[in-house]
Amino acid sequence: MSDLTEPVDRADLVPPHDLGTGDFSLYPIDHAMVAAALEDRTVRVEWDDGHVSRFHFPWLRDNCPCCVHPYTQEQVFELAAAVHEIRPEDVLVSDVGALEVRWSGDGHASRYHPGWLREHCYSEGSRRERLLAPVLWDASTRARPDGFDWGAVVADEEVELAWLSSIRDTGCAVIHGAPLTDDAVGEIAGRIGVLRETNFGRLFDVRVDTDPVSNSNTGLELPPHTDLPTREYQPGLQLLHCLVNDVAGGLSLLVDGYRVAAELRDRSPRFYELLTTHPWDFANRSRTSDYRWRAPMIGVDSDGNWTGVRVGNWLRGPLDAPFDLVEELYEAYRAFEGLSHQARFQIRFRLEPGDCLIFDNRRLLHGRTSLGPGAGRRHLRGCYMDRDELRSRLNMLERRRRARKVVAGQGP
Repeated sequence: MSDLTEPVDRADLVPPHDLGTGDFSLYPIDHAMVAAALEDRTVRVEWDDGHVSRFHFPWLRDNCPCCVHPYTQEQVFELAAAVHEIRPEDVLVSDVGALEVRWSGDGHASRYHPGWLREHCYSEGSRRERLLAPVLWDASTRARPDGFDWGAVVADEEVELAWLSSIRDTGCAVIHGAPLTDDAVGEIAGRIGVLRETNFGRLFDVRVDTDPVSNSNTGLELPPHTDLPTREYQPGLQLLHCLVNDVAGGLSLLVDGYRVAAELRDRSPRFYELLTTHPWDFANRSRTSDYRWRAPMIGVDSDGNWTGVRVGNWLRGPLDAPFDLVEELYEAYRAFEGLSHQARFQIRFRLEPGDCLIFDNRRLLHGRTSLGPGAGRRHLRGCYMDRDELRSRLNMLERRRRARKVVAGQGP
């Protein structure tokens, strides 16, 4: 991975960009603060575009940018240990456009960078703007994943950012022109972050074996599924790099699990409720391991947003559910699986040597058509990663982009 440390010293920047922000990022100032005032429980900030932010006193004190370690940028102030009432004595917008707060009790002074403060405004509108909703798709809106040239990804951070953003937003992308070597998939994954090793190893092969450890190592058709639903933390990303493909069949298949979940929610709210609230049993047993986990097939967070899907027909264990729900749970399961098998939700495409498919294993279902009769080989080399690695790399690339914008605005 390339060095993505901050490219400039804050001390070399003009005010208020020389202010600390409590993290390693630089923040462009797209809007200036024009007024600040104390309210009963908040500090009210008005901006030059008419936007109004309100920050609660504990939030501001908790995020004081000078109360961090100068090297690690990790917090050293403990809000719970404060002996004084957490309340400002006064607030103002300084001559350089920063928010200055002097706290009662200990007299501590905090100065907040306007770009950082606007970026972290938690008004309803600001939080809605920051929400990155997944781009749902089906066969009517997408024929294959977005494609990116490997040489361009390595050479240009903006191309790399577009590649990773596509994986984040749509759940998949394909690299073209990757080296035809056994280690290439690890190098591509290493561009993103740290690989995740499983019982299949750090890297694994998808090809026909005489002693298969999985159905993927046969020539059988693989219906839509997610890998390793048997784990408490399913791998978030899977990479499959094509080294050889001269078989008649073996088309790759992808289904947007969130799009299917949305369809099920709209058509059968009761089935959707069952699959988001009741756990299913998943099991992956072999001669040398025995992995099991219980979780709903459709994962949602406290706001109802999707967090993942777990689907694997041959990786389900015996259902353990309340007696009166068993039949209805099976009906819900069959409804979800039935939708995922419909052509209108599937995209099918051929991976050529040098192509590397990257997809979100906790969102997309993947599979393949049977390899077909006759001679030929299909050899994919694969690995797993966690979603955290993708998010971290995206954050670092976006940090660099913001830094370039700040430096470019400094003038000669």
